[in-house]
Amino acid sequence: MLRGDTGNLGERIARQHYVKSGFSIITANFFNKVGKRRGELDFVARRNQLVTFVEVKCRVARAGAYQSALESVGLSKKRKLLKVIRWFLANRPEFIDCRLRIDVCVVILDKTANYVRILSNAVEDLY
Repeated sequence: MLRGDTGNLGERIARQHYVKSGFSIITANFFNKVGKRRGELDFVARRNQLVTFVEVKCRVARAGAYQSALESVGLSKKRKLLKVIRWFLANRPEFIDCRLRIDVCVVILDKTANYVRILSNAVEDLY
């Protein structure tokens, strides 16, 4: 499986997991199309008044895959996420009164089953 294919499959599995948990998907692979690119949101999900920005990290099952996925969301990635989330919210005023959350969703692909783990509130505002 190619690297892009793994990421796309992981994002699709993550979105399905959120939908099964009662969320609706607002947008996927969102980025600002005007001006300097701020980053990308893998997807944004909503359940009632909770809007969740989800960063998906997907790995093929092997020793250390889970830790590797978590470590890939470092300070630089967190800053990019926060920039694009601020831009998204500035342009989507309908979410102003919603509760906001940033999750990291780790998807581990295995031959027999896929493993999904959500780390809720994994990124906090650093500014």
